[in-house]
Formats: sequence, C-alpha cells, structure tokens
Amino acid sequence: GWAALVSWAQAEAAARAEALPPALAAAATAERDRAIADEALRAADRAAGDRRRDETAAARAEQEARGAVDTVDRRIAQLESALAGAPGDDEAAAELRRLDALDAAVREADSELRTARGALRTAERAEAEVAREVTAAWHALRAARDPLVPLGAPAVSGDELLAAWEALTGWAREAAAVRAEQLDEATTAARAAREARAAVERRIADDLDAHHVAAAPPLGSTASAAVAGALARARSVQERIAERRATAEKLRADRDEAESAQQVAKLLGNLLRSDGFPRWLVASALDALVADASRSLAELSGGQFELTHEGGEFLVIDHTDADARRPVKTLSGGETFQASLALALALSAQMSGLAAQGAARLESIFLDEGFGTLDEANLETVASTLESLASRGDRMVGVITHVPALAERVPVRFVVSRDQRTSSIVRENL
Repeated sequence: GWAALVSWAQAEAAARAEALPPALAAAATAERDRAIADEALRAADRAAGDRRRDETAAARAEQEARGAVDTVDRRIAQLESALAGAPGDDEAAAELRRLDALDAAVREADSELRTARGALRTAERAEAEVAREVTAAWHALRAARDPLVPLGAPAVSGDELLAAWEALTGWAREAAAVRAEQLDEATTAARAAREARAAVERRIADDLDAHHVAAAPPLGSTASAAVAGALARARSVQERIAERRATAEKLRADRDEAESAQQVAKLLGNLLRSDGFPRWLVASALDALVADASRSLAELSGGQFELTHEGGEFLVIDHTDADARRPVKTLSGGETFQASLALALALSAQMSGLAAQGAARLESIFLDEGFGTLDEANLETVASTLESLASRGDRMVGVITHVPALAERVPVRFVVSRDQRTSSIVRENL
C-alpha cells in the first residue's frame, strides 16, 4: 500500500514538475497584464475623479436651479450615465441647453397652470351660483306642485328643470279647462250632497230617538257627544253584567270542582273496598309492566310492534298494518319470542318495584332457548339488546342456547358437554 502511494506521489510530482514552467510563465504574463491593468485602472480613476468633480459642479448648479432633491438625484444619475460613456464637450453643452429649455418649459407650464387654476375657481364659483339658482327653482316648482297633488298634478322627475315646469304648466292649463267644464256638474253634485246629508241627518235623528239618545240640532256638532255619553253609560252597564257573569262562572267552577271531588271520593271508596282494591292494584301493576315491555318490544321489532292489554289478554299493535290490534297468538315464532323476551325484561325490571318494601332485588335473569326460531336479522337485534342490557352493570343476563351464533356473542360461557357416563362443564372467557 505504501509502495503504491509513493509511486503515485512520484508520478504526480513529475507531472506537476513538467507543468510548472508553463504555469510560471503564464503567471509572469498575468502579472505584467495585471500591472498594465492597474495603471489603466488608476488612469480611469483619475479620469473618473475629474468627471465626478464636473458632476458635482453640475449637480450643485442643478440643485440651486431646481431646489428639489429628487431632480438632483435624477440629474446625477443622468450625469453618471453620460460620464460612463465619456461624452464630449459638445454633447454635454447640448444636454445643458436641453435642460435650460426644459426649465423654461416648466416655468411656462407653471404659469399656465396658475392661470388655469384661477379660471377653474371662477368657473366653480359660477357653477355653485348656478346650482343654487337651480335648487331654488326646483324648490319653487315643488312648492307650486305640492298643493296640486290632490288634484292629480304630475310627478316631478328627471333632471330637466324647464321640462318639469313645462309639464306642470301644461297640466295646469288642461286641468283648468277640464274643471271649468265640470263646474256645472260639481254644483249639481254639491246640491245633491247637501240633500243627501240632510237625509242622513234625519236617519241619524231617527236612530238616536230609537235608542233614546237626546241630541240637539245641528246633529253634526252634537251627535258625537251624545253618542259618546250613551256609549259610556252602555259600557258601565256592560261592566256590571260582566262582573255578574264572572261571579256566575266562579260559582259554576266551584260546583264542577265539588262534583269532581265527589266523583274522586266515590271512586276511591269503590277501589278501597275489600273486593275492588286488589283488582285495581293488579291492573296498575299490569299497566306498568305492559308499558315497559312495549318499549322493549318496539326496540326489538325495529318499531313494528307495541304491546298492550285489554280484557285480560295481551294484544300487539302492528304499525305496519295501519296500527291494527291483534292477539299475540297471531305472531310468528320469532315475533312471539320477541314479545316474551320483552315481557321477561320488563318483569325483571319491575319486580323490585312491585314487591313489598324491603324485598330483595332481582339482579339476574336466565333466558332458556327460543332463539332457534329467530332469523339472522332478529337474532342480531336480540343479541344486541341483551348485550346492552348486560353492559349497564345492574343485572346479570344468562342465556341457555344451542345457537352457535348467539353463544359466540356471550363474553363468559359455560359449555356443557355429555358423554355416555357423565356430563362436564367448562368455563370459557373471551
């Protein structure tokens, strides 16, 4: 390894020794070029210094002439750009003349701008005066039209003041001509209205006499006060009648309450008899049992069935058959099992409440077979219901079954096997 490395190093050293003289020659040439470039750079720096002095002088002149820093910056940028190309004196002089021309144009434009602003202010004042006059004219137009609105004056719309005035005056001329033609008819109508008013006053006088309301003529000014007085008297009578009716209603309510109390007392008397109270107690317990079982059956049947009782028999309400009621004997085998399971669950839940105070709680329930009559969907529903019942923790549910699908759902299993001699029990936990 060392020999290979030394051989490689010697070969590399020989190669670099051969390449060293050309490299040194190139380095010397590059050094001379660098010296020439440095001299050229110093000459360029001196030229640039001269140009910068010229630029500073020009910028100072420009600053004094313009008085704005942004213009000076632009001028310096222009001068630097011009100096980078080393322009001649003629070109610089032409640029200065152009700047002078621009300054003159700026002063001229500023003068024209001031003149234009003055003219604009004068025009704005004239416009404001005209606007005030137009506004006053619109106010006058609306003031003239508003009293004429009940007569059908046209609406004032648009922005043309003269057109609006012409429309209003044209309508006024036409309306005046029409009303001149209608004057005779209006006079006749007014005469008829006076006659009709007299007839109405006579009818009002007859009505007032019929209701025993005294009013002196003219009825137009006295009838309202007379009617108001009669109305106040009638309202007073009405209030007295309302008070008497309220008293009568209270008496009727007291009577109904007394009758209800009498009926309750009679019912309690019948129920507390030696031959009635046990039947009532059993009926109440059966109602509670059926109500609880009905909720479980609705859950097991997917909302199809509910349970009730009538005349000592259990009935089912079939919601898929227009809520028809039929005996439980008409149920299929799986449906009968669901109803039986619902009653068993309800009985286990109601047992402690139905028993005497201090009785032991029924904390376990065993279901023996019947699962073989269920199809897969009903079996799944029953298994889910039993799992939910057991998960509450207040009751142990035992299932005795030969159905493998249901047995697999039970978390703790006791498998009973039998041979020719004996039987054995093995506990299996999931």
